[in-house]
Amino acid sequence: MLMPRHTSKERVYADLGDGTYFKNSPLFSVDKDALQIQLFYDDFETANPLGSKKGIHKLGAIYFTLRNFPPIFNSSLVNIHLCALFHAQDIKRYGFNSILEPLVHDMKILETEGLKMSMFKHMVCGTLVQVTGDNLGMHCLFGFVESFGAHYCCRFCLLEKECFQSVFCEDDPKVVLRTVEMHEHHCQTIQTDSKLPHVYGVKRNCLLNSLQYFHTANNFSVDIMHDILEGVGQFEVKLVLQYIQDNFLNADQIAGRIHAFDYGYNQQRNRPPRVKLFDGSNDLGLNAIQSCCLLRNMPLLFGDLIQTEDKYWHLLLLLLQIVNIAFSPILSEGMTIYLKHLIIDHHVLFKQLFPTVNLLPKHHFLIHYPRSIRNIGPILHMWCMRYEAKNNFFKRQLKSFKNITLTLAKKHQSCMAIYQETFSNERLTLGPGKLVTVSDLKSGPEIASKLGTCLSARVFSAKWIKHGTEYRPDFVICIAVTCEMPVFCKIKTIAVKDDDVLLCGQLMETICFDHHYHAFRIRLHPDRVSKVL
Repeated sequence: MLMPRHTSKERVYADLGDGTYFKNSPLFSVDKDALQIQLFYDDFETANPLGSKKGIHKLGAIYFTLRNFPPIFNSSLVNIHLCALFHAQDIKRYGFNSILEPLVHDMKILETEGLKMSMFKHMVCGTLVQVTGDNLGMHCLFGFVESFGAHYCCRFCLLEKECFQSVFCEDDPKVVLRTVEMHEHHCQTIQTDSKLPHVYGVKRNCLLNSLQYFHTANNFSVDIMHDILEGVGQFEVKLVLQYIQDNFLNADQIAGRIHAFDYGYNQQRNRPPRVKLFDGSNDLGLNAIQSCCLLRNMPLLFGDLIQTEDKYWHLLLLLLQIVNIAFSPILSEGMTIYLKHLIIDHHVLFKQLFPTVNLLPKHHFLIHYPRSIRNIGPILHMWCMRYEAKNNFFKRQLKSFKNITLTLAKKHQSCMAIYQETFSNERLTLGPGKLVTVSDLKSGPEIASKLGTCLSARVFSAKWIKHGTEYRPDFVICIAVTCEMPVFCKIKTIAVKDDDVLLCGQLMETICFDHHYHAFRIRLHPDRVSKVL
């Protein structure tokens, strides 16, 4: 998978290599084989978080992925590797830099001497390309203040917290972006005067800055999972639901709509539970995937109640447009500019509708998203979702709490060894079904033509198939984009022969995009056109 390298397109961002940071790197711009290491740091609780042992067995973990591989492979948990495992209390005891010492030592060897790999004749060098994590973890790792109520609580700029309520764009002269030289000056100021707790939000220098090709001031990764799904998204959906309760429905009716809505087969397990609207918190008590499910379906859940010109509804639609761009795996240069103006319009409207409610620090982090995309490509590939799923492996393993880190590290090594021994490129999973002749299927002639076989040939008709995404009859999928409008198809039959999988269905006609419901209006094609994919 290392060999077919990603090919960049002008003004299109599909991977890390398309960003300005990668193209300007003195290592990656010259050595196309160099290893691109992405780190992730997080704390997790191994004991029951509600029990008496809470906090005692809390661990910190550093994972890494190789960004040389396409994003589709790095989302697999077996391709997320364990780099370090330590007691969270050791950070306070010894400091983060002492924990990072072995990692930085190895990274410096990789930068200078390189690594021998069988597929290359030369030594392969590499280095740290980006570090990701939640906001608290990143600030802890990089040496910034860990309180987001502090005067300077942004790791990207020096904007004062009071200005978060009025400055909504990086182009504003008040926004001074952090640079390598500026960060080094702040760190030197702290060293010369030990009485200073921090300088412009900087508490200490990070050992990662001693690497030849990496500096924390050039770390552009943001986390849409915590910023949007567990932050801004829940905060604003809660305000909109309170507005709906005050004007249209009571609490039981809102809960009834959320509970009874058909979220579809793939999203059924992510349906949100009953939400708490007036508990005084900034969220709805949902996890990230439940929040995503509710946010995306809000227009369909309550759009029939609200007038098109309603400003509260417009605020929600602006947020959904921001989410669509932030979660997109491929973006153009123009979309980053459009995103900047969407964020400005959204924040301005929020302050008009809720003048007494403060924007969260996570609202401020959104203004840095366009620049992050231009530097490191789609920020979807930087989010914490898959890394945090890796934590579940370690949470499920423990039966004994003696020497936890050694026990978990050995179990993880054993699991990875078993996977590598049984590795297979086959990612296709078939559901139950039966063998039928091609002529028995409704789209028999088209299937025979696609397979290059006769109508009397036998194929396996499956009830479902999984290839990363699960496909079933009656699912509607997007098969093309014509005149900037998606073309949909409704699956009727799934036919498998050898390594070929055919999705047979009926073509749908896309009528329009309904902005009020933030969804496409479609219907079965009037000519009943069959489609075989």
